Amino acid sequence: MEKYLKSKELLANYLYLMDVVWVIYPENESIEVIKDGINPKLENTKHDYKILCNIRKRDIYPPDHNLWDETISLETFHKMIEEGYLHRKFDMRFCNKHFGFEWHEAFIDIVINEDGMPGRIILSSHNVNDFRKSQIIEKAVQSEYDYVIYIEASKNSYVMYTSGSESDSPPPVASSDYEAVVAEYNRQYMSPELCEEMTMNMKIAHVSPILKQHGEYILYNSMIENGMNRDKKIRFSYFDKEKNIWLLTRTDITEIKEERRQKQLLRDALQSATAANRAKSDFLSRMSHDVRTPINAIIGMTAIAGLHMNDQARIADCLKKITISSKLLLNLINEVLDMSKLESGRIMLTDEVFNLDELLESLFIMVQSAFETKKQQLHIRVIRVKHECLIGDVQRIQQALLNMLTNAIKYTPDGGQIEVTIEEKPSVYNGYSQFEIAVSDNGIGMKPEFISKVFEPFERSDDTAVRNIQGTGLGMAISRNIAQMMNGDILVKSEYGKGSTFTMIFHVKQGNLDKYDSSILVDLPVLVVDDDDISCEIACENLEELGMKPEWVLSGREAVEKVTDGNNYFAIIIDLMMPGMNGIETTQKIREQVGPNIPIIIISAYDYSGYESEALKAGANGFISKPVMKSKLFLLMKRFATDRKEEEQAVSPAVITSFADKRILVVEDNDLNREIAYELLKETGAEIETACDGKEAVDKVSASPEGYYNLIIMDIQMPVMNGLEATKNIRRLDRQDIKKLPIVAMSANAFAEDVQLSLKAGMNEHIAKPIEIISLYKIIAKWFS
Repeated sequence: MEKYLKSKELLANYLYLMDVVWVIYPENESIEVIKDGINPKLENTKHDYKILCNIRKRDIYPPDHNLWDETISLETFHKMIEEGYLHRKFDMRFCNKHFGFEWHEAFIDIVINEDGMPGRIILSSHNVNDFRKSQIIEKAVQSEYDYVIYIEASKNSYVMYTSGSESDSPPPVASSDYEAVVAEYNRQYMSPELCEEMTMNMKIAHVSPILKQHGEYILYNSMIENGMNRDKKIRFSYFDKEKNIWLLTRTDITEIKEERRQKQLLRDALQSATAANRAKSDFLSRMSHDVRTPINAIIGMTAIAGLHMNDQARIADCLKKITISSKLLLNLINEVLDMSKLESGRIMLTDEVFNLDELLESLFIMVQSAFETKKQQLHIRVIRVKHECLIGDVQRIQQALLNMLTNAIKYTPDGGQIEVTIEEKPSVYNGYSQFEIAVSDNGIGMKPEFISKVFEPFERSDDTAVRNIQGTGLGMAISRNIAQMMNGDILVKSEYGKGSTFTMIFHVKQGNLDKYDSSILVDLPVLVVDDDDISCEIACENLEELGMKPEWVLSGREAVEKVTDGNNYFAIIIDLMMPGMNGIETTQKIREQVGPNIPIIIISAYDYSGYESEALKAGANGFISKPVMKSKLFLLMKRFATDRKEEEQAVSPAVITSFADKRILVVEDNDLNREIAYELLKETGAEIETACDGKEAVDKVSASPEGYYNLIIMDIQMPVMNGLEATKNIRRLDRQDIKKLPIVAMSANAFAEDVQLSLKAGMNEHIAKPIEIISLYKIIAKWFS
């Protein structure tokens, strides 16, 4: 060996990395087996090359026999040398009694001797079976399955990967005659009237042209399984189109829960095969955009407030938007941390009264800067909304809609158009309304093969057009889950290169029906000016329901002509952004014609604060943000009809409930959090005392006379003694007042199980940080009442 290979160290890398290493001597057609993990008895032996090849051929998986003969023959080696090829790599499959076969990656290396001429040949291979298996699992990740079958259509062979199904009738693990096994299997487990047709439909000659045309082929049948008929879905798809290799997956669709269980098993297998740590790292890096959106709003509004320290109204507006963004950020963090619970359906929806108009307004505030940065046009339409006061989980609804809207912004190019349509329909549930909120764009759209994956967690399109767009791959999965929890769903339509439409359908409880005393508005004429005819029709429909007589035009020029021709109107509503003559120019020209007495209202889907001064100077009397709900129109029209302009609202502090003559103990180890709680509670007039940990709190309560403290606010995670232990120790004190003393948990531990632990320890309430002042005061008032 040293004579030909200089030293055995030359083979060191092969011996460490390879399972098989053969050295071939072409001059005498012999072979030396250096290492053989498949048959260790052959190691350190020499043989006639052709004889050993024929012996080893018995270990080769039958469909690869021809490949073995063609690839490792001496003739092939001589041809490689003649053509100057010194290295070749190929896959070879060896028989495996457990799996059918196992993959090996093999290498042919021509060794150059001391004279610079091709000499010895090294034939080596190593086992890559796990890698190939993970590839198959990865390809099948979106399939609901009983099993996954890897089919080599050109060779009529297959191998099966089972799912751990409880079926007592799986097909054979592997076979070199796929069609014969299909025919026999269907004969055993299908009713006679269905068997022949299904067998024909599963033949390679039948499936192949359908796959070439559509990329997939789906069949439905009924199988006799464990003595019962079970409905099945069979799906053919390509694993490797060029090599004509398919995947067949079978899913039990008899019960939806069973289908979900199978999908989860497949996801678990994929997670194990592709490394969970990498998935987590990718997810954390991609979520930065969703987190930055509310943070950007908070920082921006803080900066704006700092520039207007003497303008209380502007500061109040900034604080309102900061509050909205803060709540969204907190909700986003909770969503991410709670993803597994959301998917399993263990998240409970809350019921609270909310106003649809306020929800939508806060939603558009969140994305305002993104629209403006990309110079996109936003159209908002409200169709037949009768109930603006609703009862439901407003934070969940807002989160789902925000995901849809931010996706539309991200995947629509600069200057593109986005349309939001809100429609109320009758619900099949008594006392509920069905809402359909559609977000449409003319962006890049989605390829057909990705549409079926868009709601899967962590899924992102591999299209080069979206590769650099940030996202977590969780947004639509969360949104659809929320919609389904509200007895609805999210529907998607998309055409690649033309845009997408996502429609969220959900059912929500009706609140009090808004009542309008519109007698003062009856028969008053109103002119609506908007370049969007549908928006005009919707606005006029709302005005007609208020008893008014509206008409509409599609441009500023037509509006000016209307008033110039002598048409008299009670009020004129003008869209801010119109082509040709915009809303401000139209207002100025109309004001020149009609004088100061007719109210002119500017409506816009955008933040009008940047245009407010110019619009007022042009003669505008008021502003409405889209969507234009009936309640907004009513209040504004009534204001002008009664000729009572609302006084400018003075900015005043929030009304604070008085807790005078009460003493509250605040237990908090963090100095800043303790200061915040102290200052907020001090405004109530109560006497506030503090403790830095659970032990100090227990000592203070123990040393105080009975009835000294009226309420305790207790943090959970603290040094020395945590809040749970402190509460238990306080409840054990032999005093009459302790039994009725309210103890309220105030902690960043905000999950449902954390609340249960607090209550079990003896606490009466649980408030999640960050502190929401209104909720805090309500809870304290409840226990003091």
